Amino acid sequence: MNKIIIVILVVVIIIAGIWLLTKERDVIDEVPVFDAEKAREVAEQWIKSEASTYVFDGYDLEFLEVEEIIEGRRYELTFAFESRAAGYGDRSEEMAAQVITPHEMVVVVDQGEVVTAVTDGVYDEIAGEMIEETLIETMQIELYFIKAVENQEQIVAVERLIPYTIAPARAALEALLVGPLSHEEAIDLSTSIPKGTKLLYVDIQGGIATADFSKELDEGVAGAAWVTAIRNQIEKTLMQFDTVDEVVIMVEGESEDVLQP
Repeated sequence: MNKIIIVILVVVIIIAGIWLLTKERDVIDEVPVFDAEKAREVAEQWIKSEASTYVFDGYDLEFLEVEEIIEGRRYELTFAFESRAAGYGDRSEEMAAQVITPHEMVVVVDQGEVVTAVTDGVYDEIAGEMIEETLIETMQIELYFIKAVENQEQIVAVERLIPYTIAPARAALEALLVGPLSHEEAIDLSTSIPKGTKLLYVDIQGGIATADFSKELDEGVAGAAWVTAIRNQIEKTLMQFDTVDEVVIMVEGESEDVLQP
C-alpha cells in the first residue's frame, strides 16, 4: 500500500514538473521580439510628438543609423533634423536667433518605450533640460556652409558649441575648414572650400581680420560662383565677431590675385 502511494506521489510530481516547464516556456514565448524597424517607428513617433526641440520648430527628420544593444529588445537610434531657431526645447518665451540649426538626436528604445533621448549630446529631451557640463566650459559660434534651397545654393549659418578659447576667430575658421559634421551632411550642408586647406594665421587689428591660408584654398578654383561661395563662407564666419568689420583673405602670405574667377 505504501509503495502504491509513493508511486502515485512520484507520478504527480513528474506531471506537475512537466506542467510548470510548459507554462514557463509559454511565458517566455509570449515575450514579444522587438525588432529594429519597430524601434525606429516608436522613436520617430516619439520625437514628432514629445521631443520639445523638434516639436517647437524642427523639420526634415531623417533616420541615420541604429545599433542593437540587447538582442530583440533594446536599440540606440540616431536621427538628424533642422531647427529654424537656435537653442533647445520649447523656446516660445525666449528671443531665439533665427538661424538654421542642424541637430543630431540619439534615442534609446527598450521594448517599445523611449528611455533616453539626447540632442547634440547636451540636451535631455525627456527631462527637458541641459545636461550639466562641469569639466569643460563652452562657447557658441556660427559657421557658414552651403545648402541647396529650391535648386539655388545659399550660404546658411549653423551653430556649434566649442571649448572656450581666447581666440574664437581662429577656432571658428579651423572648424569651418573641417567642413560639415555627419549630421549636417545628412541635411545636405556642404562646403565650397577645397579639402586640405589649412589656416596659417589669423590676425584682427583695427576692425580688419586678415586670414592667411595654405595654397590649397586657391588651387583649381575656377568660376565666379565657386570663388564667391568660398569668400562668403570665410567672410561671414569672421564677421560674426564684433571686433571684425572687414576681412582680408590671403594665400601663403599673398593677397593679390587670390580667389579670382
